[in-house]
Amino acid sequence: MTLPLRTELLRRVQRVPLFAELDRADLAGLLDGAALLRLPHRHTLFRPDQTADTLHIVLDGHVELSRQTGGRRSVVEVAGPDALLGDEAVFGDGRHGTGARVLAGATVLAIPAGPFRTRLADRPDLMRQLLATMSLRLRAMLRQIAELKLKTTAQRLGGFLLTLTADEDGAALLRLPYDKRLVAEQLGMQPESLSRALTRLGAVGVTATTDGLLVVEDLVRLRTFCAEEDEP
Repeated sequence: MTLPLRTELLRRVQRVPLFAELDRADLAGLLDGAALLRLPHRHTLFRPDQTADTLHIVLDGHVELSRQTGGRRSVVEVAGPDALLGDEAVFGDGRHGTGARVLAGATVLAIPAGPFRTRLADRPDLMRQLLATMSLRLRAMLRQIAELKLKTTAQRLGGFLLTLTADEDGAALLRLPYDKRLVAEQLGMQPESLSRALTRLGAVGVTATTDGLLVVEDLVRLRTFCAEEDEP
């Protein structure tokens, strides 16, 4: 049995791009039957090729999306807060293209796919927003593929660090949101390559502290380095 969604939770869900333009009454109706889940580390949300019967919104924590190829697991994406998971399967062929596993605990809103699709049929505005959201995700994945081919390991790591702060300039004190091994997988490199990339970023003012933090002396300098076609 699910309980009505509280006002503060509805307000939180409105941060998800798909639902940002909805008032709370409409949103509550659309999410009727949703369940709030607090999931432990390594909990599996779904597996590749599993029937997609639920949409998931990540409210807190991170979820690893991966595929098995030739006996090897490859990290496709690490989804953080406000991410919508499973939409491409629910509105596609009905099966998940990746597996999803919780990292270090996460809070997730699980939305039954069938009723959601039925209600969405009466909301063409939301259908358009859903397509826009999926298009943005596709563009991000294409950009990531291009960076794997065109950017050095140091530039890819620098670009990842820039996503960890909303600041545009000045200095920043950052902490990796999950372990270095997973960051390396997400960026298409080996853990030892990530360590070397971090050392190379020292030349543009990025240093690691003894307590695991990363100091970026100048965000503009780092952004300029990451945009260069050839490393200096």
